[in-house]
Amino acid sequence: MTPPTALSLVATCALGLEELLAAELAALGIGTSETTPGGVRWQGSWTDLYRANWRLRTANRVLVELGRWSAPDGDALYAGARALVRGGAGVERSSALPPGTWFDPALPFALAATTSGSQVRDARWAVMRVKDGLVDAQRERFGRRADVDRRDPVLPLRLRLSGDEATLLLDSSGEPLDRRGYRVVSRGAPVREQLAAAAVLASGWDGSGPVVDPMCGTGTLLAEAAAVALGLPPGRLRESWAFTRFPGFEPRRFAAIRAEPLPCPGPDLTLHGNDREPEAIRAAAANLARAGLRERTQLSTGDAFAFTPPSGPGLVLVNPPYGERLAEEPTQWRRLGDLLKQRFRGWKAAVLAGDAGLGKHLGLRPRRRLPVRNGPLPMRILLLDLY
Repeated sequence: MTPPTALSLVATCALGLEELLAAELAALGIGTSETTPGGVRWQGSWTDLYRANWRLRTANRVLVELGRWSAPDGDALYAGARALVRGGAGVERSSALPPGTWFDPALPFALAATTSGSQVRDARWAVMRVKDGLVDAQRERFGRRADVDRRDPVLPLRLRLSGDEATLLLDSSGEPLDRRGYRVVSRGAPVREQLAAAAVLASGWDGSGPVVDPMCGTGTLLAEAAAVALGLPPGRLRESWAFTRFPGFEPRRFAAIRAEPLPCPGPDLTLHGNDREPEAIRAAAANLARAGLRERTQLSTGDAFAFTPPSGPGLVLVNPPYGERLAEEPTQWRRLGDLLKQRFRGWKAAVLAGDAGLGKHLGLRPRRRLPVRNGPLPMRILLLDLY
């Protein structure tokens, strides 16, 4: 088998965001990719990996596939992991990574597993068998083994069992990429940053005109819309990524990526947020200040249905609060639809609907309904052109 000459990379995402994620990768110059449920795969370089972690808005993590092998049982799991370190038949190496470098006993690792449709159903037992295979091979090859460090590993490894196939991956992100760094105050269960960015990217908004959220909560939708319009990298406030501790990390290359010019000039963008809860507005003010957007933002406390928007057109984003009256009663959805029709004519809109059936009560025909998952919760992003 010919050894690989590139990295086999996987950017993971919430189910439903695969096409948007592939479009993001294409915009970064990665034109050949393959969508899979919950992610996008491509063959790339370390520069691609650095840039993906720095720039992708809809991704959860960026993983490096190390190898895959047939694993119908625990013994096969063990044998494949051992072969991955020692070399030999039975395992397909996916990326151009020297085993002696990436399984150096000096590098503490952690291992987590998921299993789907596999005869090996116990993820913890699968972790144990693969861990044993890795460290036994290290002892044989190097005379000593690496430590397992679940709290602060240099190599965060992920095992996927699907059917009879095992895949071992290296997590280059560390903390999930939705940890943007601007959420200094949180209340309730705010929308995840990737879904907020997805709503903006899918809306068809060209970045001109104001952005309005009449139920803004802690400001996530406003922050993500501004980042898209201004071309602000989503990683700009993060302090660390796992790949910065990898063997061969090139700080100068990553610094050059971080210094790349913004993909679009900053327009005269204004953000307008409203919420009925004063505490939510205080949280939004703190978060938007941390994001460097407070001077562009006008915040108000009041009834969303009485909100008067600025002159448009622009983009209106709404995430009705889960578990509260608006999210549960069709009448309130009709009021939201009336608000959009009467006060936002000519605008683009994206409405996050936690219940697929309630969205129909808006009285508006969405241009597109994008089914996604917000963690364990199914939801739809309703995309509208308001005429």
